[in-house]
Amino acid sequence: MIDTALTLAARDGWAHLSISEIANAAGVPLSDALTRFSSKQVLLNTFRDQIDKTVIDGTDTDTFDQTARDRLFDIIMRRLDALGPWKEGIAAISRDTLRDPLENLCCHDLNRSMGLMIECAGLSSTGLRGFARTHGLTIIYLIVLHRWLKDDSTDMAPTMAELDKKLKSIEQFVQRFQPNIPTYYKKTANKN
Repeated sequence: MIDTALTLAARDGWAHLSISEIANAAGVPLSDALTRFSSKQVLLNTFRDQIDKTVIDGTDTDTFDQTARDRLFDIIMRRLDALGPWKEGIAAISRDTLRDPLENLCCHDLNRSMGLMIECAGLSSTGLRGFARTHGLTIIYLIVLHRWLKDDSTDMAPTMAELDKKLKSIEQFVQRFQPNIPTYYKKTANKN
């Protein structure tokens, strides 16, 4: 169902696509499809959860000797790699949801996923600092995702440059306004 939905989105757009159309194209009985996916948003949430799991499963705790910025860079790039096979469908969904402010505002909350990515980097996503980290990473991710969708290079160099630039900016911001917290970017993650 998810593969079919993303394929159909790339071909026909997302806005007018229905669960019944997706089920029919996937060869899944409508009753089964609607029991599993009561809406397209539920389907997208399931897809997002699968991507989260792929990134989490591929996280190596041996990388915790790197800086937090390097770990976050690696995690976001692995997330984009995981999304790669569905890039055209994701681009179509992104275009259509930008035209629907209500859907865009209400249905695309990436904060939970970005909180998991923060935790994968060995940082805490709880408390005030965790809240700021999670929301900051969500903003960075959306900017980088937009760049990635337009990046047709084979090595993703423009996307990597954008991600590196945004992570450096947030690092400099934190160091400027919280100079007594350089450990956030030190190599040890367990103090965060």
